[in-house]
Formats: sequence, structure tokens, C-alpha cells
Amino acid sequence: MNEILYARMINMLTEGCTAHDVAYRTGLHVVTVQSYLRALHKEKAVYVMGWVKNSRGADTTKIYRLGKEQDKPREVLTRAEIAARYKFKQRLRKQMQRERSIMESPKISSDSLIHWICC
Repeated sequence: MNEILYARMINMLTEGCTAHDVAYRTGLHVVTVQSYLRALHKEKAVYVMGWVKNSRGADTTKIYRLGKEQDKPREVLTRAEIAARYKFKQRLRKQMQRERSIMESPKISSDSLIHWICC
């Protein structure tokens, strides 16, 4: 890594950033950046200031920042919260299936309706 890329990475770390952010701004591969950030974290030059949540709401991507502060732990869901999420998703799936089956139900043609009424 040359001096410009190193300076860019340090500048980004003063505000807080993810490995993907650094990779995007420096052009380095994300695995390389993660390796650098792990080394800086091991030497206590950076700390985990927060987490980026994925689409399911779980903390997955670390946000690093320069400094010697305490790492922010991942958010831990209780068993009750996990169960409530699961039940909500199940209800939502059932509702979507009901709506889909209504939309896909066979349409009655006017000819068959007339035949049914007359005969």
C-alpha cells in the first residue's frame, strides 16, 4: 500500500468506516483491507465503534474507528424476541399465500355463468 492509500484509510478511520468503505475509496481488495483492519485492531490502534445490520437485522459488519476505546458488542436478541420475529414472519407468509391464492383463483367466464343461470 502506498502513502496516499494509507493516508486515505487513516483519514476515513478518524470518522469511522467499514472495510468495504475503505476498499471502495482506496481500490484495494476488501480481503486486504480486512487484514489491515484486523492487524490495527489487534494492536489496539482502532476499535469497533458500531455494527451495520444485514437485511435480517443481525449485526454483521464492523464499523472501525481510530482510538483505544472499548469495542461495542454485538446486539444479542433474547429467545423471546427471536420467537416473536419468527411468529410474525409466519403470519406474514400465510397472509401472502392467502392473497396469492385469491389472485390466482380461476375466473368464471360470462358464458359459463349464463349457462349456469339458465339451466
